[in-house]
Amino acid sequence: MFKKYKEFTEKHPYVYVILIMVFTSFIGISIEYIVNKSFIGGGLYTAIALTLIELLRVRRRNNLKN
Repeated sequence: MFKKYKEFTEKHPYVYVILIMVFTSFIGISIEYIVNKSFIGGGLYTAIALTLIELLRVRRRNNLKN
């Protein structure tokens, strides 16, 4: 199972980053709603900014690899 996971992250690094962002955002939003019964929209901006930074980091790593 770990081997398939590793292959996926190497073949599709951008998709992997986006999937992780969506999954973790969903978990964070769900916990916030369950605990406080509210939705904080400002957290989405942070998630988007961190995702863009990670995508740039992946792009740089791929450029250095080639």
